[in-house]
Amino acid sequence: MATLNVDPQWPEITPLQSLTGWRREFCVELIGDGAARVFLRALAASSFKAKELQRGLLFTRLTTRFQDLAGCVESVRADLETLAQSGRRVTPNKENLFSVVVYDREAWERVQAGVERWQRR
Repeated sequence: MATLNVDPQWPEITPLQSLTGWRREFCVELIGDGAARVFLRALAASSFKAKELQRGLLFTRLTTRFQDLAGCVESVRADLETLAQSGRRVTPNKENLFSVVVYDREAWERVQAGVERWQRR
């Protein structure tokens, strides 16, 4: 069974920040050995996938309507656990310069789709 550490911290975005492009992202940090950390973060600029993969971090952008992290995590828990179980840290090589983790991409796509569905409900 996978270990999911859900960080309940809710990053505040002020109305002024939202007018200047700040947004939240749903993040999954693949730790390895069947463990993952799930959290939200606030950013002023777009994340870069290659840079985040070097940290073992997967992310998807959230809408301003997103309000319930715990409920969202429960709705996609099975896919998050599959993702966490599949994640393992590797040493980058010539074929894979940017990623320090390998993971089940289909599980991550299902997590992203589940987060999207959760936001539209």
